[in-house]
Amino acid sequence: MRGIRAEGLEHIPPRGRVIVASNHVSIIDPPLVGSMLGWTRYPRFLAKEELFRFAPLGALFKSWGAIPLDRGRGDVGAIRSALEVLEGEGCLVLFPEGTRARGGRLLRPKPGVAMLAQRTGAPVVPVRVRDTESLLQKGPMRIRFGAPMRYEGGTGREEFQRFADRVMEEIRKL
Repeated sequence: MRGIRAEGLEHIPPRGRVIVASNHVSIIDPPLVGSMLGWTRYPRFLAKEELFRFAPLGALFKSWGAIPLDRGRGDVGAIRSALEVLEGEGCLVLFPEGTRARGGRLLRPKPGVAMLAQRTGAPVVPVRVRDTESLLQKGPMRIRFGAPMRYEGGTGREEFQRFADRVMEEIRKL
């Protein structure tokens, strides 16, 4: 077993609404982020709806309380469910890039992280996951949680995109 090196867990508030925004390199990332948060919070995930189509995996995601998201369109139902989690003082995990970024690089984020932060006032905790591409790699998988960020802009798409870009920049720095 490779082990896990986690830093910055003190940035996760023990209660109250929070958005955890992580980069996404491999299929290991969601359970890794969730297991780290599980020590302090019950995380709910936004996950692409395709994952729910496969019986064993879909059942697992449902048991975790994951929210299926149709990435091909504006999924109002998923947004509504995510807002309910946050308005209920919950912890929502999402991957602003919207997909896995191979080779450890970071992709341009979608603006949804900003919209959720603006609508709920939830802080956004940036997270960087590293060394998860292969379980056969040497050394521990690494995960670092950054300081919470607050959305203080307006409600326009351009402002949402600027904040999402800032979140990804903070993730890059971790």
